[in-house]
Amino acid sequence: MNSSRLITRRAWFAFPAAAALALAACGSDDGDPDSASGGNANIEDADAELQFIWPGTSDPEMRVAEDFQADLNEDNPNLKLEYNFMSWGDMQDQLAIRIQAGNPPDLTMTQDVLDLVRMQGLEPLRDRLEGSDLEASEFRPGTLEYSTVDGELYAVPYLAQAFTLVVNEELLAEAGMAVEDLKTWADMEAAAEAMTTEDTYGFAYPMGNPRFAFRVPMTAAYSNDLLMNDTSPEAEQQWRELLDHFEAMRPYRPAADVTWDYADMFRAYANGEVGMIAAGTFFTPNVYELNPQIIDVSRQIAYPAGPSAEQSKAPVMNVGYGIFAGGQNPDLSWNVLERLVDDEWVARQASVVHVPARTTVGVDAIVEHLPDIYPEAIDGQTRQIEDMMALIDEGGVAYEPIPGQPEMEPEVQEIMRTFNDGSIDADEAYALLMERIGEVKDRQ
Repeated sequence: MNSSRLITRRAWFAFPAAAALALAACGSDDGDPDSASGGNANIEDADAELQFIWPGTSDPEMRVAEDFQADLNEDNPNLKLEYNFMSWGDMQDQLAIRIQAGNPPDLTMTQDVLDLVRMQGLEPLRDRLEGSDLEASEFRPGTLEYSTVDGELYAVPYLAQAFTLVVNEELLAEAGMAVEDLKTWADMEAAAEAMTTEDTYGFAYPMGNPRFAFRVPMTAAYSNDLLMNDTSPEAEQQWRELLDHFEAMRPYRPAADVTWDYADMFRAYANGEVGMIAAGTFFTPNVYELNPQIIDVSRQIAYPAGPSAEQSKAPVMNVGYGIFAGGQNPDLSWNVLERLVDDEWVARQASVVHVPARTTVGVDAIVEHLPDIYPEAIDGQTRQIEDMMALIDEGGVAYEPIPGQPEMEPEVQEIMRTFNDGSIDADEAYALLMERIGEVKDRQ
């Protein structure tokens, strides 16, 4: 690595979350005075080191981090970013320790901000956004809302992420249908039946991992006007329709998918063994190394509409950047954040995964980076980007974070697997879902 990029890759060790409470008694660390900016928040003049949590750990994502540091150094070699590369799964426990100890980093990549906000770990950003050149009206539907808690914004989105239905257009055409025919769950069930042969299955539902056993019905539920934590009597019809839908899809799925993780699902789809999967705007990086040609024949649409919905919906999350409350350099951190979410850097990041959170970044600006990222699927990925932008703009709705979702996921997994193998019927599955989800809600 070029030493001029001044990047530190520090390995953080995970501790039990309860350890954060013990560390809180230690008080805050005044920090190294050499790392402070001396009150100078200008990128060009600051002499500072900012700690940056960066859970984008794929090679392309880490290369963006390195190149951004190099870009900053062209203006100021004394401004250093100390990146801490870690997985999204490790973030919460590790950050809880530092936040509770009063020794937070400066900046972080974010998705769901709810837990960090509950720990009072993030600085409110609405006033900063309103005082900047960024216009709220330029953000895609659902992106700002996803980072808003109780009316306050805690992260600035740079990418929009949506959960979608990915369809092998070639297999669907061989079955006598087109993507445009997939308007309703009934259409999707008919397509799954038509695509199922001795060699292929119409659909796959990876039930081996709690997170994805929950995510697939959650994606479908949005298109039936249902949230997965809605246990009200008024939602009973939508729940029963959801169960009926997955029962109808059962004959057109591989029997082995009850043990699958996401990687197994993507592998089967990339090999042409499955015609439709519930995935999202993260589709391409998950299949490119397996079979880049599959990107050329794949389309992304919002999961078709269920019986209780008037139209299909794509739940939209974001990937954003936030500033830690109590950090040493909040003004400098904001200026760094602003540069990282400008059009040039958003286009670079969107060439790897998802789509830009703001409509000011067009397809052409992203496509120019594709030869470096996906050289064997430039045309296919260009169409993926166009599909993803259109479905978010036309059918995107804000994903609503569910308090206690990690606890709900294994409960939903167990019930759906038991329902899948015929051990319980729809009435029993519905009753168990209401009971188990309700218990989790009561503990929040």
